[in-house]
Amino acid sequence: MTTQTSSARTSPAVAVVEKFIEAYNSGDVAAILEVSAPDLEVEHHNRGVKLDSAQAFADLLASFAGAFPNKHFENRRALHVVDDNTVLVEQSWVATAIADVPGWAQTGETVRLDLCTRFTVDNGVITEYHDYG
Repeated sequence: MTTQTSSARTSPAVAVVEKFIEAYNSGDVAAILEVSAPDLEVEHHNRGVKLDSAQAFADLLASFAGAFPNKHFENRRALHVVDDNTVLVEQSWVATAIADVPGWAQTGETVRLDLCTRFTVDNGVITEYHDYG
């Protein structure tokens, strides 16, 4: 599937977002932290997750790795450059549970979430990460 963009406008923020997604997909938490502000604000609006630091996000990712080691983003449908600091990405989060996750997945079950993620980038690092979906 070809990624659609909302305009011909480009932004240095896109490269930062791409690095983040690549690091996430490879499970490279150190690389995620490199492109995240220490006071990174993370919120998954439909799942009740709200964090206020890159370290808290890293800790969450580490806990997810135990249940969903193959978690990744795929099926990107669009990348929208809103302005110099804001990028929206429409994609799917996919993972297969290797352990039961009560209320979410049973061992062997593949979970798919269609998401729209809003990234805010300032001075070359992500300061806000908001998932909807």
